Amino acid sequence: MAYKILYIDDQDSSSRKKDFESIGYDVETYKPTNDFKEIAVKVKDGIDALILDYKLTEGEGEQACFDAPTVAQFVRTLHIKDNYDIPIVLMSNQKIFTDSYKKDFTSQDLFDFTITKQEFNASKSDFGKKLKSFIEAYTKIKSDKSLLLSLGLNKDFKLNSRLNLSYAKVKNDIFIVSTLIYEDIISSVGLTIGEEVLAARLGIAINSDQWSDVLDSLKESKYTGVFSDFKNRWWMAKVNLWWNEKISDSIPIRRLNAYERVELIRLKLKLENLTIATKTKYSKSSNFWTVCKYSKEPIDPFDGVELLKDYLPWQEKEYLSLDSALLNREEFKNLISKIDKKEIRELATKLNKDE
Repeated sequence: MAYKILYIDDQDSSSRKKDFESIGYDVETYKPTNDFKEIAVKVKDGIDALILDYKLTEGEGEQACFDAPTVAQFVRTLHIKDNYDIPIVLMSNQKIFTDSYKKDFTSQDLFDFTITKQEFNASKSDFGKKLKSFIEAYTKIKSDKSLLLSLGLNKDFKLNSRLNLSYAKVKNDIFIVSTLIYEDIISSVGLTIGEEVLAARLGIAINSDQWSDVLDSLKESKYTGVFSDFKNRWWMAKVNLWWNEKISDSIPIRRLNAYERVELIRLKLKLENLTIATKTKYSKSSNFWTVCKYSKEPIDPFDGVELLKDYLPWQEKEYLSLDSALLNREEFKNLISKIDKKEIRELATKLNKDE
């Protein structure tokens, strides 16, 4: 049975309705008035997700006097009372709104994710998969009532104590638990890692011919909790266990450079055609442990430029490679310290003189 979504927009939504139906959803559309009771009835009529256009005050005829955040806040409040919660997605023609809500702390109490209509049109299928993943995550989180179960872990797995404390404070709020898992656990480097970081930590080029064989060997380390149908992640603790059991029980991965790591993996897994990952342009070390936030190329954090963010206790810091930092990427300019900016300018000046 297809999941049912409610799409609220003050403009003609017949075309958007067809778009959602084309990716497998049962769709009800609604042009808002100022009567919140109507919205309450619509939301409680067995829908699985709510999608809101940002601007709801510009349609013809009777117009609503509120926009998407107000509706989202109303729906979240409804669900606090009846313990019935659903994913809410912000969609807009205007990129400034979705970008601002990604960065605005208050939005984290309202929307599960945001998307522009241009992004939706470019990849309807990906949107459909992501929304389905959120719908199913809500259902599982509600039935599990346990962070370990929702993360696909058994009771013996030791989570960060601060994470357990964070979960304990919000465990009865499905939306907040979903956000904690998606944003703070499986979308950051720390307890779990993505494929690029995994390859970097093993010293292997991600386009290596036998990379899939390495992933197959690591299948027991794979993240299998909620959202795993949409996000490919691995538990770093389990990767370390795999290393100890199958590669080396005497030398931790972190002590070795890329060449040494790959040589051991080639020997132990009998994969002669693995390709060693290469350093970025201005890097000195191949003791890779992360990837450049912009280019996704492997780097040793000692060669990188740290991005200043509010990291949670179980999260690792993010970095730019020097070559990416030298390009003065606009999206990262406010995340680099004044000292690092000064050093980057000095390096750029030196490089320009050497040319």
